[in-house]
Amino acid sequence: AMWWCKRMKGVMNLSQVLRRGVASRARSTAVRKGDARGILSDAARPPPPGSHVKRKAVMVAATGQHHGKTTVTLGMVQALLARNWNIAYQKPVGQQTVPVIDEQTGEELEIDRDVDIFKDMWPQLVGSYSDSSPVAFPPGFTRMVLDDKVQTTDLVEKCKASFERLLAASDYVVVEGTGHVGVGSIIDLNNAQVAAILGLDVVLVVPGGIGVSFDVLATNYALLKLHGVALKGVILNKVEPSKMEQNRIYYKKALDRWGVPLMGIIPSDIELPLLSMKSFAQILNGEFLCGQDKKLRFFHHTRLIVSPNDLMGDTTCDRSIQAHSLVILHTSRIDDLRAIVQQHVVHMAATGEDLAGGIVLFGPDVPGSADIAALDAAGIPTLYIQKQDQDGKGFDLIRKVMNHTHKHHKDDVGRIIRTCDHINAHIDLDAVIA
Repeated sequence: AMWWCKRMKGVMNLSQVLRRGVASRARSTAVRKGDARGILSDAARPPPPGSHVKRKAVMVAATGQHHGKTTVTLGMVQALLARNWNIAYQKPVGQQTVPVIDEQTGEELEIDRDVDIFKDMWPQLVGSYSDSSPVAFPPGFTRMVLDDKVQTTDLVEKCKASFERLLAASDYVVVEGTGHVGVGSIIDLNNAQVAAILGLDVVLVVPGGIGVSFDVLATNYALLKLHGVALKGVILNKVEPSKMEQNRIYYKKALDRWGVPLMGIIPSDIELPLLSMKSFAQILNGEFLCGQDKKLRFFHHTRLIVSPNDLMGDTTCDRSIQAHSLVILHTSRIDDLRAIVQQHVVHMAATGEDLAGGIVLFGPDVPGSADIAALDAAGIPTLYIQKQDQDGKGFDLIRKVMNHTHKHHKDDVGRIIRTCDHINAHIDLDAVIA
């Protein structure tokens, strides 16, 4: 508890939370036994199911993780700021936190990582860090709630008070959910409950497709209806370009049965989800040997070098490295490493263009300083992974690389801007905020 208090100072006042009386504990216990609306005052109770709330705010949620709610929200905020509106962004309940320095008190806070991205990208956004990220889950937080060391009622009041301050100070508040609609149910603070508490309609972002996509949408919609929250609209994301019209026709037919509009269809973009060297460094726990200034470089191809003939020794086929390739190889394959460097140097000399590659090395020993200097001179960002962290052949690395989903980085401004432009070309923003 003391560790949590220190890390969350300014986000949740733990000393106040722990002083809550027996009545508050009993009330929270009643909520967990099934009275999900018992945490709301009469004035804050949700509207009847299906009724739309007219507020200058909306919640953007999703049917699952990595379905694109942050991506859609980024586009919305950029477009609304372009209208010269005073915009606030809030992530009421966050799971992945980062430390920041509070701009008013100078103290360190733990806030949701998405809030940090939005605030860094657009410093003019209305509101403080603590109001934009009122409740953030540090490790062990769920157990603290279930052990009655933290009361759901206090979290609710924190969310409500922060939101009302943002609402009063801005022209519009864009609220982002977390995970799928049911995330947070363990502490009686899922996305549907938060929307009800704040009196908001919800726009759901769902993945492209028809059958499975709509089935998952239906389960999330059911939870919204349970808490009296209106589904304002649906946005399809990551739709195969060749199936855009098919998705538009049939998804609209399915939504018409609910009286819910389709507010956007966003096609897949080949480059936007590609991982950068910075992403690889984080997911693989790697350290840069060189080229950290190229940490935002991303790759179209991934190649694992496992045998002596992968790059050399066989002249019957072209085994050269493709442009924009990430190459993974063991540190014992020093000849292959030097061959990669040579290919970059020769290509640059012949064409004047950079192969724009990257390397992930794994093994017991770091390459010598001369090889690192050659990598740096060739402009190849290179990561080193300790051998004991992997399987010895690189297959674990490939698995991690292929299974990971791109997350936005606040310093990748160019890709964020491109993401925003891509989103705003394919959603009906006026319908979303109406």
